[in-house]
Amino acid sequence: MDEAQPDDENHTEQEQRRHDRDVPALLKQAWETATTAEDPLEALGAARALAALLSTWEAQLVKEAVAEGATWETIGASVGISRQAAWDRFHHEVHDLRRQMRKDMHEVRKRYREEAMRIKDSYVDQLGPRRRGRGRRRDHGEEA
Repeated sequence: MDEAQPDDENHTEQEQRRHDRDVPALLKQAWETATTAEDPLEALGAARALAALLSTWEAQLVKEAVAEGATWETIGASVGISRQAAWDRFHHEVHDLRRQMRKDMHEVRKRYREEAMRIKDSYVDQLGPRRRGRGRRRDHGEEA
């Protein structure tokens, strides 16, 4: 039962992300108008707008899927196209996501290095500089 717990937690996190997903108001409005307008021409115009908005929404979902580790093969399968077709269709949007991830990771590494140096400096302040080489030379000299 302990093994099921991480899956349950992961499932709950995924559900929370889905609930946190911000559906653009324009997308909601286009859907509402396309499905409820009495005038068929008004509904048709809204359906056309909805189609354009859905392609942007689809790209956003692909970004989320890639961020969670989905492959182009699984993305393609979910929309009924090949891996290559999925890549051709969505890789530009994902490229922006990856560029941002690399930038963020670079920033994290920089902060980590700065924090490590700050900690090292605080120990040097407390203990004094480390003397290097004296004990090793003596040890190496005795072995020779």
